[in-house]
Amino acid sequence: MLSHRARRILLAAVGDFIATGEPVASKILARQHDLELSPATVRSVFAELEGGGYLTKPHASAGRVPTEKGLRVFAEAMIAVAEGKSIEDDTAASAALWSASDPGFDAALRHTTRVLAMLSGSAALLRPPPGESWVLRDLKFIALRPKEVLAVVVATNGAVENRVLAVEETLSPADLERANNMIHAKVQGMTLAQVRAMLAQELEAGRAGRDRLERAALSLGQQALASLSSPSEVLVEGAAQLIARPEFASAETTRQLVIALEDQELLLDLLDRTMAARGLQVVFGGLDNAMGSDLSLVATSFGAGAIGVIGSTRMDYGQVAPLVRQAATQLADVLGGRTTKN
Repeated sequence: MLSHRARRILLAAVGDFIATGEPVASKILARQHDLELSPATVRSVFAELEGGGYLTKPHASAGRVPTEKGLRVFAEAMIAVAEGKSIEDDTAASAALWSASDPGFDAALRHTTRVLAMLSGSAALLRPPPGESWVLRDLKFIALRPKEVLAVVVATNGAVENRVLAVEETLSPADLERANNMIHAKVQGMTLAQVRAMLAQELEAGRAGRDRLERAALSLGQQALASLSSPSEVLVEGAAQLIARPEFASAETTRQLVIALEDQELLLDLLDRTMAARGLQVVFGGLDNAMGSDLSLVATSFGAGAIGVIGSTRMDYGQVAPLVRQAATQLADVLGGRTTKN
C-alpha cells in the first residue's frame, strides 16, 4: 500500500504526464508542486514507485512515466472526486448535455453520446437499454386502409415505435376506439416483457374467446410487440477526433484503436462489465487484458444501459469522469420519463 507521501508524488507525476505527454523529472516536479520536499527526496520516492510498478523510466537519463498501474491510481482518485461532488456542481457542461431539440428517447441517446464525445475530446460509447425493460405508457391502433392498422407503442422513456399490421377483418372506428381503451387499460405501467407474457397468457387461456373484439385487440397487441426491441449495437461517437489526437500518431496505436472501435463484441463486453459494478469504472487495455495497451475506458451504467468514454490512457480523467457521470444521470432521467415531454 502506498504511503501518503508516495501517493501525493505519484498523483502529481501522473497529472504532469497527462498534461504534457513527457517524462517527469524529480527536480521539476519538486519545483512546480507544493510538495515541501527536496528533489533528492522526490527522486528517492520515484525509485520506490518504480520498484512498485507505478512508474517506469523509458531511458537511462530521462524522467519517469506512469505505468497503467500508476495511471489507475490517478484515475480512481479522479473518479472518487467526481462521485463526491453534486451533479449540479458542473454547470458548464450541464447545459449542453441536458438540452436536446428532439425529446424522443432515441434522439436523447444519440444527442447525449455526441455531446459527451465533443466535451471529452475522445470517443463516447453507449449501450442502449434493452427494450424488454421499457415501461409502456400506451399501445394504440389507427386505421390505415381496409384490413390494415398502424400500431403505435409509446414508452414512458419517450421511445415511440410504429408497426403496420394486417387484420383478418376491417375494424370500424368504433371497434378501434373500444380496442384501444381495452388494451390501454391492460398494458399501461407494465414493462414490455410483462405485457408480452400477459398477452400470450390471455390468448392461450382463451379468456378472450367470448368477445371477438377483445380477442382481436389482444392478437394485434401481440403482433405489435413481437419483434420490438432496442438495438444491441454500441453507439460510437467521436471516433474521428480521437484518431486525430497526437497520442495515436503511430501506426500501431491507430491500429489498436480502430480494431477496438470496430469490435462490437468487445465494446459490448466492456460496457457489460461496467453494468455489473456500481458507479464510475475505469478499464485499462493492457492491465485488464481488455483491449489495446494504449487505451482506457471510463464508463458507468444508467438503468439497464451504459455510457462511457474510450480514449488514450493519457486522457484527462479529472475532466472525463464528471462528464460521464452527468451523461448517465441525464439518460437515467430520460429513461425514467422525468424529462420526457408529453
